[in-house]
Amino acid sequence: MKDDPKALLADLNTFYQKLLIPFMKIRRDMPFPTEPERRETDGEHAFTLSMIVLSLNERMGLNLDVGKLLQYALVHDLVEVHAGDLSVKAVEAEHAKKEEREFEALKVIKQDFVKIFPWVHTTIEAYEKREDEESKFVYIIDKYMGALGWIAGEGKTWAQYYPEDSGKLYHTVQKRLRAKVKAYDSGNMLEIFDVLHNQLEENREDYFKKSI
Repeated sequence: MKDDPKALLADLNTFYQKLLIPFMKIRRDMPFPTEPERRETDGEHAFTLSMIVLSLNERMGLNLDVGKLLQYALVHDLVEVHAGDLSVKAVEAEHAKKEEREFEALKVIKQDFVKIFPWVHTTIEAYEKREDEESKFVYIIDKYMGALGWIAGEGKTWAQYYPEDSGKLYHTVQKRLRAKVKAYDSGNMLEIFDVLHNQLEENREDYFKKSI
């Protein structure tokens, strides 16, 4: 059945204005690598995650479904439109509360778009279940992104973000992220995570000194 152009345009405008624009405006609790004076947006994060996921899938010869990878990477944080972002530095109790907020946020997205673009909520639900290799892969690579950003930005605001020279808070975050990776891969993907964070650890003291 052919869509009525006016009805389709109305739905696109609703989707664009009610979900996509608000998503692009969300500021994550991470500095943008080359512009440390501002925080990265969710839109920037989703784009860079998508590109890295696709590149690693090809480079590592994983042969994962490219369509699924892109869909998961693009929607993985959409619930933050209603739930908001939470810093990786937050304590476990706050992360638990965020999970509750995200569950409620998904209900709102489903209610808003179930009749016009149902792929959105069904893809978020599939990603959250982590039952296929594509969703697990996107979840793991998402845990690489903070370290990649710090290295790319040469840790210019490290001391403001992790304000103690012992690195205690950073190590707490690193261990939490590592446990999340290990929950889905204890082999090559975990090894890559460790190499990435070893490189970050080698630079950490210099980052702290330079950004004071």
